[in-house]
Amino acid sequence: MSEPEATRAYRGVAPADRRAERRKRLQNAVIDVVADEGWSATTVRKVAATAGVGPRFFYESFTDMTDLLTTAYDELGATLLERAVDAIAAAPDELHAKARAAVGAIVGAVERNPQQGRFLISDAPPLAERKSAFIRSAADELAKQSDAVGTRLDSRQAELRAVVVMAGAVELVRGWLDGTLDIRPDELTEIVASTLSTLTAHMPTIGR
Repeated sequence: MSEPEATRAYRGVAPADRRAERRKRLQNAVIDVVADEGWSATTVRKVAATAGVGPRFFYESFTDMTDLLTTAYDELGATLLERAVDAIAAAPDELHAKARAAVGAIVGAVERNPQQGRFLISDAPPLAERKSAFIRSAADELAKQSDAVGTRLDSRQAELRAVVVMAGAVELVRGWLDGTLDIRPDELTEIVASTLSTLTAHMPTIGR
């Protein structure tokens, strides 16, 4: 990209704003491509075409497809976790109420944008580590919130519970989104929230 092109405004839009807009379009595009066609079909040209930008613009923001994929996953996961935390804060100080609020916030977001849900539960190999990081973040929040409702969990206890709940939730969401499971969003929310609150309150401490 030439220096003038990189620094001058275009139709009143500054270069940094144009780059940020292209970056966001690419992130939304990779979510759609992975959700619709799977990781094996996710190429730079395919994502760029879906985003409506030239392939050369891909590399102004991302080093490769894995960089884009993991960035999109991290940002989407952080947004959903933030919504869950906000819902927890607004819920009564009762374990199941907070669990239902947190799960409901995420299920509601997926219901509004099923593509995001399909992307989050994708089996794309580069996302394995990012999914583990998301579970750890959720576990950290679970440990913090357990104090507020009188059920103290340390980080290890919270992570074990988060792994169990997430595994079941992923399969429920997968069946819901692909139509193989006859379940409503409110039912899904209640099942996952009940599992989470029951495990938090009653799962015995496991020795090392």
